[in-house]
Amino acid sequence: MSTDEKELTFWEHLTELLYRLRTIFYSLIICTLFVMVFPISFDLANFTSSNPWYPTIASLVIKRIEEDFLPPGVELMPISWFAPLEVYIYVSGILGVAMSSPVIAYQLYKFINPALHKHEKKALTPFILAFTGLFILGFFLGYVLVIPATIRLLLLAAEPFGLSPRYDFAQFFSLVAGGLFICGFVMTFPIYLVLAVRVGVLETEQFRRNRKYIYGAILIVIAILDPDPSLVTETFLGIPLIIVIEVAILVARRFEKSRE
Repeated sequence: MSTDEKELTFWEHLTELLYRLRTIFYSLIICTLFVMVFPISFDLANFTSSNPWYPTIASLVIKRIEEDFLPPGVELMPISWFAPLEVYIYVSGILGVAMSSPVIAYQLYKFINPALHKHEKKALTPFILAFTGLFILGFFLGYVLVIPATIRLLLLAAEPFGLSPRYDFAQFFSLVAGGLFICGFVMTFPIYLVLAVRVGVLETEQFRRNRKYIYGAILIVIAILDPDPSLVTETFLGIPLIIVIEVAILVARRFEKSRE
């Protein structure tokens, strides 16, 4: 923070924070309502009083998830009366967060920006880019590998019991959405490792000596957070994560050398 800037009082900081949070809240509500009600196509010939529904962004995403992840012959059933509505609101909320994420990031940046030193501001951009890139990588791995393999394995486990392939509509989307976001956020772990080394909290040599215990703990955390009881997520996500962590150790080592 520059010395010529006026330092705000606690209440001024609180007022500023509430203003930023209110802006984030409004943008989130607007984006969520937009994906819920904005029509992507509107055919008046099919619009009747008995069928007043039209395709929206949220409904398009729900159908796309079913097409991409639901194997042939598997039927989804709304066990609860409110299951379709819950899924629709759930998916709309996720899409609303994704659409409003630029506004969220900007408002948070504007709030913390006055407190940052010049070198901290320079480090903020690489951090945001690395976080976004690793999250997208984890999300992509979850979309093309982890979630499809998990669903196939769960269906395979039900075959010896002769169970009919009918599953809860809401649980299916909870498994898919929860698994994808876990894959995304877990893949960002190397960023925190580099930050810990950069501020001097952790040394790379300590990590190297205890890497087998740390990797074991990471896999346990993934198993606890993941709604999938199989080991598919730990396998398909753990191996790329370990590779990225090893690269992060090399990057963190450069910061250590710069301090020596």
